[in-house]
Amino acid sequence: MNPVSIGEYHGLRVGSALLSIVAGCIIIGVSRECDADAVGGIFLGAGGLGLLISIFPFIKAWLNINNIFPSFGKFCRVVHRFCHDIYDILAS
Repeated sequence: MNPVSIGEYHGLRVGSALLSIVAGCIIIGVSRECDADAVGGIFLGAGGLGLLISIFPFIKAWLNINNIFPSFGKFCRVVHRFCHDIYDILAS
């Protein structure tokens, strides 16, 4: 098996999160019962969280939040640590 590059890995993470969001929208769109709506909501939530975890470092670097708004940058660091903790829990 060939090793996967970092770019491919991040692409897979973002792609799977977007696919989860699309699947959640489709499930909610075609469902007629509350149970199916709940499943679609789970897909949307998981996809949204996965997308946030995947792209947050890139957004943070692009906006350079720490230099613009120092207090908001501190908040973002807390959110970033929280997202990484959730990712570590889910990955184990």
